Amino acid sequence: MVKPSSVLCPDCGNPRGALQSECPYCGSQETPPLPKKLAGIFTLNLEENLPRVDEALILFDRALNELAKTAIRVVKVIHGYGSGGQGGRIKEAIRQELMYQRRSHLISSYFAGEDLGPGKESYQELCRQYPAVKDILTKDIHGNPGITLIILKR
Repeated sequence: MVKPSSVLCPDCGNPRGALQSECPYCGSQETPPLPKKLAGIFTLNLEENLPRVDEALILFDRALNELAKTAIRVVKVIHGYGSGGQGGRIKEAIRQELMYQRRSHLISSYFAGEDLGPGKESYQELCRQYPAVKDILTKDIHGNPGITLIILKR
């Protein structure tokens, strides 16, 4: 589901998965520093393998719980927009879950992709609240209704 990348354990120096909460070699639970590429935006693709809505919500929960144990702070959730042009069921379910703050213990804030773009109020708010995010936003996020950007709590 969440594809781990390797980082070096800060205690023993052996490679371990970036999303592992404990080093398999020395048992250290210290969070390793992530390479800049990994510390940027983590992409969670809920469209992959075309899951049903209930399956997508389970994947979403698992990923958020795993990511909460890491240094990753920004998650780009790809939920798609739906083939009918009306908005997909996975998108609606994810946004509803976020709106009702069912994961408020993990999530600091979230931003709809269609509201993110230079000049838009949500984009400006995001950049004000989290100035470092501006440097890691990619063009595929701007104005994209098929994604939601989530900022995790630390």
